[in-house]
Amino acid sequence: MSVTYYRINDLELLGKEEDYVPYLYKPGKGWVVDNDNVLMDRIMGFDESEPVKSPYKTGNTSIMELVEEISQKEAEKIIAKL
Repeated sequence: MSVTYYRINDLELLGKEEDYVPYLYKPGKGWVVDNDNVLMDRIMGFDESEPVKSPYKTGNTSIMELVEEISQKEAEKIIAKL
């Protein structure tokens, strides 16, 4: 099983990707599937504000900088504070 944890800085959320499935941590609910692509949009640099044919729609580094990979221990510390 492959698990990578992320801090989503602009939304103050915690995310993870487990076996290619993205999740967000919701206090009181635990890990829920990220059906709105919050995590993956940031990982892929998807900028919804850009026009459809813009070369900056995906791979936008300013969007990619909104998320950072963290360790499992860091994720556990954040969850403990929520």
